Amino acid sequence: MMKTIKWTLIVFLAAIALGLSTDASAQNDEASIKQRLLERLKSVDALKISGVVGENNKGFLEQRDALDPQQTKTMNEENADRRALYAILAKRLGLSVTVVGQGRAESIRNKSAPKVWLQGPSRKWYQK
Repeated sequence: MMKTIKWTLIVFLAAIALGLSTDASAQNDEASIKQRLLERLKSVDALKISGVVGENNKGFLEQRDALDPQQTKTMNEENADRRALYAILAKRLGLSVTVVGQGRAESIRNKSAPKVWLQGPSRKWYQK
């Protein structure tokens, strides 16, 4: 009986420890994603200002002109990190990833610099 209680306690404490490490890991992942987004910001802004990529209505970069391999890599990495961050936020807020992305797209449209290509909710592209 005493062994059963000890093992139950050990399993319970292990579950708590794993749960805490999972939460810390998720925060670390979110922090890492945000850090990569910040580190990539100048490169992404340069792509948008040059007009080779635009911001679509789903919260992602979309190719609008020919890209070299490095530009393609930057765009793909940015979109992958955005997708991962939207998933974290969607889970936290109880929303779909699509809704989070659309909300982010709206925010980007409102704050975007001049000359950047944007896609409105109607899917029509325009230059700010």
